[in-house]
Amino acid sequence: MSGVAAPTADTAPDLETGWEATTPIGDTIHRHGTLATAAALAAVVEASGGRVHRSPDHVRADLGRPAGILNGATLLQPHQDTELRATVDRIARWYDQHGRGAALLWSPWPTPDLSERGWQLQGHPPLFYRPARPLLTRRRPSDLELAEVHAAEQLAEWCRVAVTSFPFTAVERPEDLLDPAILDDDRFRFVLARADGRSVGVGSQVVVRGANVLLLSTVDPGHRGRGAYAALVADRLARQPDLPSVTVVSDDSRPVLVERFGFLPVCRWTLWERPRP
Repeated sequence: MSGVAAPTADTAPDLETGWEATTPIGDTIHRHGTLATAAALAAVVEASGGRVHRSPDHVRADLGRPAGILNGATLLQPHQDTELRATVDRIARWYDQHGRGAALLWSPWPTPDLSERGWQLQGHPPLFYRPARPLLTRRRPSDLELAEVHAAEQLAEWCRVAVTSFPFTAVERPEDLLDPAILDDDRFRFVLARADGRSVGVGSQVVVRGANVLLLSTVDPGHRGRGAYAALVADRLARQPDLPSVTVVSDDSRPVLVERFGFLPVCRWTLWERPRP
């Protein structure tokens, strides 16, 4: 009786996990979304004069001052528990040796409890992914104006609205959240939403790793529920219809993203925060 011998440890081919350094970025939408989001967060910090450390299994980004979600490390590969704890400890030492303000850890996978290592669980925000396709319509309330940011004064206003509306905690000078030098980088785009003579919301995006990453978008609490957030989403999608779009946001944004714009909820990330000494 003939047959095929089972592979042995010496003859078995390497089995693809989907997260090797050699795995194509588009192997899965989970992988594409993860690598694009990590690259986008690092790009913002780098363009604003912060420091970035890249390794095969994670990326760290730090503005060196309280900056909310901009100071964080993103895991790029799943880890075994022992490996994860060692990586998390290296990340913590890197942040503790420089700068101020809390640091975040973004994990695209569930993690063990890290509270004994000084991290505080912040939640499980979903990763959303929208394949490349044009918008059928652009949604914008008649009383809402969207203005693209081109000057330092506009960026300072954008930062103030972002800090107070998101909110970013512990930011000392909201207008200095981002460096105006970021406006010279054509990968980025920043938008102010205005109504009744004042700015009521902000949106931002960056094209990186073959994706349109929707970065921070927030609306003043007093103006929510009037279509400003949907208008900011539609505006940024319309700018890059030939690229897939990616974003990691809270569950509050799910109805708009999924029901109105066809985003796919991919998975939930795990978000930890750790104060610096």
